[in-house]
Amino acid sequence: MRKIVLTFIVALGVAGGYAQNEAGKFSIKPLAGVNISTFSGGMDDMYHLRFGFTGGLEAEYGVTPWLGLSLGMVYSQQGADMDGSYMLMGTDDDGNSIVTKTAIEGKLKNNYINLPLMANFYIPQVRGLSIKAGVQVGFLISDELSVDGKTAMAMYNHDATSLVPLPGGNDNVFWRANTSDVCKSVDVGFPIGLSYEYKNVVLDARYYFGLTKIDKTADAEDCRNRCITVTLGYRFRL
Repeated sequence: MRKIVLTFIVALGVAGGYAQNEAGKFSIKPLAGVNISTFSGGMDDMYHLRFGFTGGLEAEYGVTPWLGLSLGMVYSQQGADMDGSYMLMGTDDDGNSIVTKTAIEGKLKNNYINLPLMANFYIPQVRGLSIKAGVQVGFLISDELSVDGKTAMAMYNHDATSLVPLPGGNDNVFWRANTSDVCKSVDVGFPIGLSYEYKNVVLDARYYFGLTKIDKTADAEDCRNRCITVTLGYRFRL
C-alpha cells in the first residue's frame, strides 16, 4: 500500500502543478482547521480529547529551495474534557482511616494566541511535501473550568478489610464548580509536523507538546498541553 501511495504522489509531481519553495521570496498563508487537544501529566486517565477551532495567518521566507522559515499568529481553542474519579486517604480525630472518593465530569477550555516559529524542510523527491519543526509561544486569552462532581466519604471497619459509610450522612455530596483564571498566561513548547501543497493549497498537520506546567491553582497538577492540529490554507506569494 505504501509503495502504491508513493508512486501516485511521484507521478502527480511529474505531471506538474506542485509548488516548491522559492529562495529569497516571501509568502503569506491564511489558514483554518481543527484542534484535538488534551493534557499530559497529573491525573492522565481523567483527561480526554477536546475538539476546537484554530485559524490565523503564517508568513514564510524562502532561505533556500529546500528550507523556509515561517512565523505565525494563530487563534487556538484547546483544553480537555474531564471524566473520572480519584481517592484521598486520611484519618479522623479518633484515628480511623477515612477515604474520600470524588467523581467528576466537566471540561477545561483554554483559548490561546499562538506564535509558532517553524523551520520548513522541503523534500525535493516529492514536490510539495515538507517536514517542519520549531518552537511555539502561546498567550492565554481566556480559560474556563466547569465541573460537576460527587464526593463520597467512608471509613475502614476495624479489621481494615472493607469500607463502611460515615455516620451523619456525609456520603454522596453533589457539587458544581465554574471558575476561570486557573491556568498560566504563557505556554511554551515544540510543534512538529508535515505539510503538503498543491496549486498553493496547503494541508498541514502538526503535533504540539508543551513544556510549561499550565496549572496555577493552589493544588497545582503537573499538566502540560498536548495538541494535534490539522489546517487547510492558501499560500499567496509576494
